[in-house]
Amino acid sequence: MNNTTQTVKTNSNTNSNDAKWLDILQYTLFTLIFVVSTFGNTLVCLVIATTRRMRTTRNYLLVNLAVSDLTVALLCIPFDMVVKITEPEWQLGDAMCKLLWPSMTLVTNSSAATLAIISYDRYRAVVRPMKSRFSTRQIGIAIATIWLFSLALVLPYVLALRVNRNHCEELWPSKTIRKIYTVGLFLFQYALPLTIIALAYIKVVLRLRQQAARMSKNYELTTRPPSTPLTQENCSLRTRLTAEICDKASLASPLPTKKEFTYQVDKSKHKKRSRKSENVTSQTIVDKQSPASSLPPQGKPVSDGSRGRGGRVYKEARRLEHNTKIVKMLVSVVLSYAICLMPNQVVWLWIELGSGQSWPHIDELLIFGSLMVYINSSVNPLLYAGMNEEFRKEFGRILRCRWKERQPELRLV
Repeated sequence: MNNTTQTVKTNSNTNSNDAKWLDILQYTLFTLIFVVSTFGNTLVCLVIATTRRMRTTRNYLLVNLAVSDLTVALLCIPFDMVVKITEPEWQLGDAMCKLLWPSMTLVTNSSAATLAIISYDRYRAVVRPMKSRFSTRQIGIAIATIWLFSLALVLPYVLALRVNRNHCEELWPSKTIRKIYTVGLFLFQYALPLTIIALAYIKVVLRLRQQAARMSKNYELTTRPPSTPLTQENCSLRTRLTAEICDKASLASPLPTKKEFTYQVDKSKHKKRSRKSENVTSQTIVDKQSPASSLPPQGKPVSDGSRGRGGRVYKEARRLEHNTKIVKMLVSVVLSYAICLMPNQVVWLWIELGSGQSWPHIDELLIFGSLMVYINSSVNPLLYAGMNEEFRKEFGRILRCRWKERQPELRLV
């Protein structure tokens, strides 16, 4: 089951001092997670709601993820602490018995499905860029479907929970049905979404590597220096040889007459013109053959909107860098989900399908599993701030605005 904090009756006899320190540590961590999760996820929702350029389809899915985490922080953590303080008796009534634990399962299902859709959105954007992006209406329908599907998965759990002898217990028609439901939850909220996410991001990473290799090749072509035309070297060599021959000839021959001098000047002018035209023609041929001839002139900077090869390479490089950063951030979110939920999933499979219920320290393991689930609800805003520059800037903007608004009040006081 995904009943993350329901106590399992065991034969464990822990020392009272150890139990006291464990409770103090548990309540301290619960309080810290509650503050971080509430503040961080509220900040994520405010950033996307108040910033026009942040209102993208991917960020709407992140808002849905933040709402799930806020539900954990505002509903599950406070009442879970009350239950731990008042146990072994249930003091919250029949309604909370059917609401508290199922709400935890509900938001876990929603988070898993949201992460799967985010991975598919990245797959379409990187691997299938020619396909149209999801519209806001399509994302709205997807989010509504996520919550309806998650609610359908949790309904059997709601029907099975009831207060019996001052305890909120699961009363299933048979143990077999309970085991089937536990395995089904494991598949739909953990194994299946992570498989879809892994396949999608593997294809995304492979495509990004292909794009990086192509970008490197294009960059080498654009930065390769143009080859020096051979005609220029031949002409300069011919000029130097002609000058040396003329110098030597002038030492051995007498001065030319006026008529001969005029004829030689006219002849040299004709040779210069023909040599110049030959030089221009050869230079034009070499320029057409050079791969760098399509680049913009060297004296002008290449802008983002340039139609030249340099402009295209620059835009592709920026797009590749942007997609890589987004994928890294989203993969980190998925990894945190997988790592944080693994202990809770494993311990409940062990209880339902194995001999976990008879293990002396199963209660401590359940507490650790519930803490890891709660930690997952608070870590996502930290990942956004640490790995995404846009979120980091907007977080800072909102915090500065709130601080500036408080400054006049502080001065008046």
